[in-house]
Amino acid sequence: MKKKYLHIAIIIIGIIFISLGAFHTNLWFDESYSVGLANHNFGEICNITSYDVHPPLYYYFLRILNLIFGNNIILYRLLSIVPVAILAVLGFTHIRKDFGEETGLIFSFLVLFLPGLTRYAIEIRMYSWAMLFIGITAIYAYRLYKEFNIKNLIIFGIFSLASAYTHYYALMATGLINLILFAYLFNNLKDKKNEFISFCICAVVQIILYLPWLIIFVNQLAGISGGFWIPAYTFPGTFIRILSVPVSGDNLNETVYFILMLILYVYAFSIIYKEKKANNEVIIPSFGIMFYWFIVFLVLVVSLIMTPLLIDRYMLVVMAPLIFSFSILFSKEKRKYITIGICLVILALSIINNVKLVQRNYSSSNKEMIEFVEDNLKKEDTFLIYSNSIGGFSVTAKYLDHKTYFHDKDDWGVSETYKSFGPNIVVEQNLDKIMEELDGRIWIVNMPEEAFREEIINKYDVELLERKEFNTAYENLYFSFTIVEK
Repeated sequence: MKKKYLHIAIIIIGIIFISLGAFHTNLWFDESYSVGLANHNFGEICNITSYDVHPPLYYYFLRILNLIFGNNIILYRLLSIVPVAILAVLGFTHIRKDFGEETGLIFSFLVLFLPGLTRYAIEIRMYSWAMLFIGITAIYAYRLYKEFNIKNLIIFGIFSLASAYTHYYALMATGLINLILFAYLFNNLKDKKNEFISFCICAVVQIILYLPWLIIFVNQLAGISGGFWIPAYTFPGTFIRILSVPVSGDNLNETVYFILMLILYVYAFSIIYKEKKANNEVIIPSFGIMFYWFIVFLVLVVSLIMTPLLIDRYMLVVMAPLIFSFSILFSKEKRKYITIGICLVILALSIINNVKLVQRNYSSSNKEMIEFVEDNLKKEDTFLIYSNSIGGFSVTAKYLDHKTYFHDKDDWGVSETYKSFGPNIVVEQNLDKIMEELDGRIWIVNMPEEAFREEIINKYDVELLERKEFNTAYENLYFSFTIVEK
């Protein structure tokens, strides 16, 4: 009974804990993309994301929130916390019921206090939602394995499909879970013929419902085969980041996170070894670890065939099964002081990281930049985001009623993708053409090089009104504003 109340307390405190850094309106580029899409209708979202690298479901959630409350950045952030909170609650309602009180408690604790999760739980991105959907898919795959019934199958099918429509790593993950369940039922076809038929029907329905986007996905793969924004891998750097992502934060050296995560893996494998030596079942406890690294392997294979696609933060999508494995293995440790010690170290790291996040998110340097824009931006002003300085969209995404020109000097082919930034966005490669169309006050955003400023001022006969630069604590972003009048 005490553990039950401790579990509830951990969930409540943890939800408050991860929410502390969410009440701000700063954005970085990926978040500004999400905010921009939230201001489009559902059809436009579908069309624009067909040119991007993520499916549209998360953006539909943002759109619904936008329709109800308007373009509210803080609510968008809180929306990302919701799935983390739900996953933690599932530790109490599902993991605890299926695997015992201690496993459920550790699961909820890790979901809420692993620094890598708390770090991204307040970003306006789809990672936490994809993580939840994969978590539910895995839970109900296990329940179908233990007790096959139509209710579990329907829930499994719904969240499997939702996973695929949220993130492409989740598509791979849910595909793998479906394949594993298919193999299990097929291998036991003699005793589970009806279950196998029901599962196949569910799988066919999933494929049919995903087929429209599957066609888009294939076209997207063909489109990125010649190059993509994710940098080429460096070893051991890439491996270290992928290994460390569950505990990584912004406050310590990468090596510290790598060593801690290595210790957790060694400890987990030592428990697996002990359990196997005692002839105890180890497949289910070790499933999440194998699953996580198999997804890494799949992404690497696709990357070797096409173009680099592996990025550490995307691994959050498949974090729930990994957390499950650590939870069930740590709960098997008879020397409870070891498990408690590990949890305390994780908690300490998370507190340090969250303090850093709070300081970063609420820094006066962020406010100064926002106040400058708010105090000086006039209704008829136009934005010009110059060449490769896409960070400027972090500002303009908050003011989508203002016309924004993006000087696509290197012809990135983003004219369709950048429609996310509203009906007033113009993507143009020719700067002369842009300057011909512009009139009145122009905000040139993120143009740090003095020579470029002078070129625009001298070549296009504009008057310099003001120039201001900011280095913000949020994501260590640099913002340059040059206000001119034509």
